[in-house]
Amino acid sequence: MRSSRPWFTTPAVMMLLSVVAASQAGGDTCGPGNPPCDEPHEGPGCLQPQCCEIVCENDDFCCQTQWDQTCADLAIELCGGVRCPEEGDCLEVHDTGGCIDEDCCELVRMHDPFCGFGTWDEFCVEGAAEWCDATVECPIEPPATAIDEQEPCLERINDGCGPGPDERFMTTLDCGDLIHGKTTTSTPRDVDAFVLDLPPGTPLEVAVRSEFPGRLTLVLGDCEGPIRTRPGPAVEPCGGEVVWTFDVPDGLWYLAMETGIDGRVMRSGLPCDEIDPEDPPDKDEEPEPRVFGLHYLLSVDCVAACPGDLDGDGAVGGADLGLLFVLWGPCSGNCPGDLDGDGQVGGSDLGLLFVAWGDC
Repeated sequence: MRSSRPWFTTPAVMMLLSVVAASQAGGDTCGPGNPPCDEPHEGPGCLQPQCCEIVCENDDFCCQTQWDQTCADLAIELCGGVRCPEEGDCLEVHDTGGCIDEDCCELVRMHDPFCGFGTWDEFCVEGAAEWCDATVECPIEPPATAIDEQEPCLERINDGCGPGPDERFMTTLDCGDLIHGKTTTSTPRDVDAFVLDLPPGTPLEVAVRSEFPGRLTLVLGDCEGPIRTRPGPAVEPCGGEVVWTFDVPDGLWYLAMETGIDGRVMRSGLPCDEIDPEDPPDKDEEPEPRVFGLHYLLSVDCVAACPGDLDGDGAVGGADLGLLFVLWGPCSGNCPGDLDGDGQVGGSDLGLLFVAWGDC
């Protein structure tokens, strides 16, 4: 800190000077309209509100009188993680990181850290145009048959491979299940992992509808490694149902549902909507901005390689006809006799079975 203070740093004079400086700066000591925090300048305060407050908590001279070299040095020392706002329009490419709109800058930077410590390039501009000042809402109403994922967004109980080599945290599904899930960008980032106990080669159809930009991925291999991934389709928010059909792979695997835009993971914009009892927010604390909803519906169906071959012997015949009559009537979940998918086994399914009669 300074070894000595000039005469004009007495409390009364400092108060008077701070009032004059604030009026000259438009009344905002910290925030846009002020020079950068890492550069000394006449007048108090600086551009980045968070950094400005951190520095002034350590040295109130910086916000009451002048942002001198000592203040600039403190900013460099204490504000390494503060990137927003910075000079530059959020919708224009520029050679420095960050942009002038603090909320937009933080949102883009959390998605793409390079936009903070690197340059505000065309990808940052595209992100700002897509994510800032936009709230996409299309609430999903889960049907009564949907199974709740039952993972609070403050916990991580089905996120795939854990920190230990033998730790696998996944939700086991059956053919015909419909999951109502929730995913957030809260720390640590949420990934929902699902697995089905099916023989390799079984055709599987996964359908997803989401309130947020998401993506499906097959994660192949043991948690001890090596692990390979097979990317699935992107899921657009409010974009209708996306269907992915694939054969169950050999060995260990799980299906991951996570957030993502254009191949990049979302790191903000989906804050948890639950209160952490161990760290409740302050009464005057503003909630994190939410760009999209948090929920999705995911269904899994085992696709018969040969519709009507209910006993799996490679042909549709008398045994399958007998099984169809055993299954006759309303059904739910995994219902192999429901060939037309109307939720019951009846006359139309009988007709489809006769159409498929013979070798598959």
